[in-house]
Order: sequence, then structure tokens, then C-alpha cells
Amino acid sequence: MEQNTEYTFDDFVEIVRELRRKCPWDSVQTHTSLRTCLENESREVLEGISILEETGDGENLCEELGDVLLQIILHSIIAQEEGLFTVEDVISGISRKMKFRHPKIFRPEDKEAADMSWDELKRAEHILREKLENKDRNA
Repeated sequence: MEQNTEYTFDDFVEIVRELRRKCPWDSVQTHTSLRTCLENESREVLEGISILEETGDGENLCEELGDVLLQIILHSIIAQEEGLFTVEDVISGISRKMKFRHPKIFRPEDKEAADMSWDELKRAEHILREKLENKDRNA
């Protein structure tokens, strides 16, 4: 295994795309067939956290987070092939969500939002999303 090569996020996405195109196993996977893999990898992340807490060594957690990242990218590539969404959509969506749910950090001038609890922000986000979806349906 390559030890000293540094890869970027974009490099990794391209590696997974190549696997999806050429690997007999990866090329036939679906969201459903990968369900168990994601469950197992998520459990292994939790085990990695326990190892970190017990030993202070983060090497296992780092590896397991990489395995979950593979699942996220693979699901995103499959979704793109299906015309559902892209990995960029996933990143944009979670970025918008984090900025909306952290008004104290990203829009401190909005005192009303900055005073809202996490649960209140989640409710407001869902109401806003429903309004936008209704607007799109009526357009």
C-alpha cells in the first residue's frame, strides 16, 4: 500500500468513479446492496471511537472514517448515475444546513435566529423547506 502519497478529496472521488466503472464488485452495487456495508462501517466507526477513548490512538478511527467516506461517495456516484443528485449536492446541502443551524456563527446580526434553540431551528428549517417545495410545485 502506498504510504506517503497524499490525495485530495477530488482525487478520492475520481478513484471511486474509476472503481465504479471498472471493478466487477463496485460496478454492480446499488443503494440497497450497500445498506449492510454502511451499517457495518458505521458500527466500526463507533468501535474506533471506543479505541480512541481507551488508548488515545486515532489510527483505527481515521481508517474507519475513510471507509464511511467511501460509502458516502459511492452512494453519491450511484445517485448521480440515477439522475438523483451529485456529491456536490450532498456537500451543498449539508453546508446550507450547518450554516442555517448555526446562526450565532454565520449570521450573528440575526438576533431572532441566534436566540433560537437547535430544535427550534430544525423546525424552522423544515417549515422553510416545505414552503420552498410548495412554491416549486405551484410554479
